[in-house]
Amino acid sequence: MKIKLNKSIASFLGAVAIRLLGLTWRIQWRGQEQLEKARRLSPRIIFAFWHGRLLALSYSHRNSGVSVLASEHYDGDLMGRTIVWLGFGHVKGSSSKGGGRALRSLAAVLKGGRDVGLTIDGPRGPRGEVRQGAIELSRLAGAAVLPVSNTASRRKLFDSWDRFQLPAPFATIVVAYGEPFIVPPGATVSERESFKLGLKENLSGLTSRLDIEMGYKGSQVWPHEDS
Repeated sequence: MKIKLNKSIASFLGAVAIRLLGLTWRIQWRGQEQLEKARRLSPRIIFAFWHGRLLALSYSHRNSGVSVLASEHYDGDLMGRTIVWLGFGHVKGSSSKGGGRALRSLAAVLKGGRDVGLTIDGPRGPRGEVRQGAIELSRLAGAAVLPVSNTASRRKLFDSWDRFQLPAPFATIVVAYGEPFIVPPGATVSERESFKLGLKENLSGLTSRLDIEMGYKGSQVWPHEDS
């Protein structure tokens, strides 16, 4: 039986744990010129990342004016409450249920002056398969999509659908940005699909390169296929 803790207490404790863990990490940055390029393309950014790599980003991008979409079911709402303690905005909604409403809410956040973070293969996968949300949000809001990923020198990969990465205490974390882009408001269905495939290739390549450069091999390298 799954025990559901008080969400206010659990989220606060979760945020404290992330902050304490993050204080031990050594964070290195790559591709900051891509972040600068994205800022030149649009005043606000859609950070696009894999669900399994969100923990390190929740620390590295804390207190940075970013709002994150989280679903209203127990786990999603707990995550949303936790990231609020870390200085993120919490937009309630789901990319799979009521996706249109969620996109409109995120577009309003962007137009209101905050960046947005999206787990583009969440909330339930399949791992590494990009949903349309970031593409449609860019088209609606005129905001640049910026791929961002990370790896850790020491970590645990869980046997969950997303192979969730938990960096170890005192690990080196490398956070890297990929090539940004904007989807034109008049983009056709086929053009939007092309942008989606390009985002998948960009973020997949970025993540696997980071893992390989960190010394990982085989199924330890994104997308963590059995080898």
